[in-house]
Formats: sequence, structure tokens, C-alpha cells
Amino acid sequence: MSQKRLHAVQLGFSVDLEDDESRMLVAHHSQNWRDWDGGQIGGRPSWLQPRDLPTEFLACRNCDEPLCFLCQLYAPADEVNPNAFHRSLYVFGCPSQACSKEPMGSIRVLRAQLPRQNDFYPEEKDETWAMHLPEAWDVELCRVCGQRGKGKCPIQGYHFCGKHHQREHKKFIFDKLQTLSKQLDLTFLPSVCAESELVVEEEPGNPEQSEEEMAKKADKVLFPDGNEKDDNEDKDLEQEDLNAMTGAAADNVSTDPVTMAFYDRVKGKENVQEQVLRYLRWPQEEGSMEASMPLWIKTEHQPDKIPECSCCGAERKFEFQLMPQMLHYLLKDHEIHRARSEIRDSFRTTEVKEAIQTASSIMEQAPAEQIPPDFADAKEKAVSAIRSKLMGETGDKELSWGVVAVYTCTASCDGEKAEA
Repeated sequence: MSQKRLHAVQLGFSVDLEDDESRMLVAHHSQNWRDWDGGQIGGRPSWLQPRDLPTEFLACRNCDEPLCFLCQLYAPADEVNPNAFHRSLYVFGCPSQACSKEPMGSIRVLRAQLPRQNDFYPEEKDETWAMHLPEAWDVELCRVCGQRGKGKCPIQGYHFCGKHHQREHKKFIFDKLQTLSKQLDLTFLPSVCAESELVVEEEPGNPEQSEEEMAKKADKVLFPDGNEKDDNEDKDLEQEDLNAMTGAAADNVSTDPVTMAFYDRVKGKENVQEQVLRYLRWPQEEGSMEASMPLWIKTEHQPDKIPECSCCGAERKFEFQLMPQMLHYLLKDHEIHRARSEIRDSFRTTEVKEAIQTASSIMEQAPAEQIPPDFADAKEKAVSAIRSKLMGETGDKELSWGVVAVYTCTASCDGEKAEA
């Protein structure tokens, strides 16, 4: 993130990547650090320091399953530590909705930083430079998640961080390429979110409102005439979105002043409804709630105390938050895959139902001794499969949050074992 006004709120927006060339200009794909700004949403992380990556894949502290990469943000902090001349923050989240309801453990944030003179990036622009790439340091990345690979699959020919991603790649990519046309562009993997560029700009001016004013707004229906709703329901926050995130009934309007303040701040200005990130690092002004707190979405589940940095003991303060709108961009590929799967499964379900009806008719008319045991077992398995499909027994694997608030070490210390 470039050095803009230090204590102005900066908003992050998702911008589509047009092609591979534009992708190489995002985050740390480029060795020319003077071009860095903003960051990246989804895809696979672009590591600031590609040599000393975590030796194990990042796992949820609630369910021990692998985390998905959500975004990364370039935010230098050399004003507090010269070794943070380059500084990037990486956010990972658990796709389990059950874990997302836990107050801690389902989100993890890594901080990487470097001094201006380092082994990975040239001081001056050098198009031939390659030391910023993992392969320059003999580091192999997982084909699925982009974290450190631990071994190479002898069948698929790629490195993976563990068996979970080895199996995922084989199921969704490798096996399909063996049976379908190799010309197909098979890229969907459940553990990888849709990739886009994170572009940051300053928030338009916003006069602060009191909780009393917010409470008055809570007494009013958000869309009294039914004509105020924006057509782009996926990207913009509407009342139904707030109900889902705050647990309110579908036919109720939230009366929580914090929720209404959130909605007013996001929806009350033009061109900011699609914000996916809010950034305000460690401002020094006293007496302003905005100077030290995230834009919370609900009165409940706010932390009582933020622990000090476990490496240096410095205070941790709010730096940025992920907004719920980011989910729309992260899960675009998942929505497309789900829609295609539903169409395909509807045809399959119809065919299976017809086969089950035929099998049932045969079993009713034929003597029991003439029916092979395997025939009855196959029928029961087919019935069970359809029952599972109709009941939605497909798990709860989808990212979900209201806001993700990130507090970081105000000394931006060089601790090697701690997270942000």
C-alpha cells in the first residue's frame, strides 16, 4: 500500500484480472517493488519472502483442516522498523461454516517483511532478476494452495503440501483431463478462491453520527417503498444480507445501532458499496472511536481485550478488516461450479430415479430367489444417494463471515514465530 494519508480510512476493491500478463503485475509476481500497491484477493499467495515459507500447511485451529487463502495486502511500516521497508500481510480462512462461528482459530494472518536491501528484490529495476521466485531458492509450491510443497506425486507429477490437496487436484483436474479433452480449461478447485486484484483508494469524507442517531434510523424500514434496492444484489449489502450475518429473522429489520451504523457507512455513500476491505493502521489521534476500532457489524462478539505481541510485547492495534462483500468475489468460481453441478445432477437424478423405478418393478414381479443379492444392494445405494442429494447432505464447506478484524504488532517486530 502506497503512503497515502496515514489516518484516512482506505477502502479496498476487487478488480478483475484481464489475462496472465495483468496477473504478473499484481502483488509480488513482479520483481519491481516500486510498482507494488494494494494486493491480491484469492488465487494463490504471492510470497514476499519466497525462501523461508512455513514448513507445514496452515490449518484451522478448530478442525485442523487446511485453510483457504483469502487475500494479501502490501503495507510497508518502515517508519516504525527499517526491517519492514517491505511488508505484506496474508489472510487465510477456514471454509467450514461451523468453524466460522467460533470466535478464534478459523482465521490466521501471516506477516512477512524485509529491509530495503535484501536478497530477493533488486535495488534498481532489473527485468532479468529472478531471485524473487521460489524456484530460485529450490522451493517447490503446492500445486493447489501455493504454500510449501512437501512431496511430488509420482502419478500427477506435481508437488503438494499434503494428501488432502493431492487428492483434490487428482479428482477435479488430473482425472478429468485423462477422460475429457486436454484442450479444456479445467481450473476449478474447491480450496482455491477466485483471483482478482485488490485496489485501494481513500474513503470519501464521512461525518460521524452518534449512536442515538443510529438508533433512530433503526426504527425505520430500510426500503420503505420497495424501489430503493440496488439491482446488483450479489455485490451490495441489502437488509437480507444483514439479517443473515447478524442472525436476525428474515422478516425483521435489525435494531442494533452497531449494525445500522455499519449499513449506513457502507451503503450511505456512492461508489463504496462494493468495498471488500477497510484499512486504518494505528492512528495516533485520541478521542475518536474510528481511530482505534473496526467498523463492527454487530454489538455482540466484539473482543474484550486484544493480547500484546507474543514476540516483543508491543501493543497490538487495529490495522484492517475484511468486509462481507469480499465473499462475493472469492466465491464466484464456486457459484459457477455449483450451478453447473446442479444442472448436471438434475439430469443424473432423473436417470437414476427411472432406473430405481424399473428395478423396483422387477423386484416386485420376480420371485425373490431369482433376484441377485447385488441387484438389491445396488438399488439401496442409489436410493441413499438420491436421499442425500435431496436433503442437501453436501457438508458446510463454504466461507462465511460478517467482518474479519485484524490487529497487528505496532512495532512491526522481527519475531519469527508469531503471526501478525
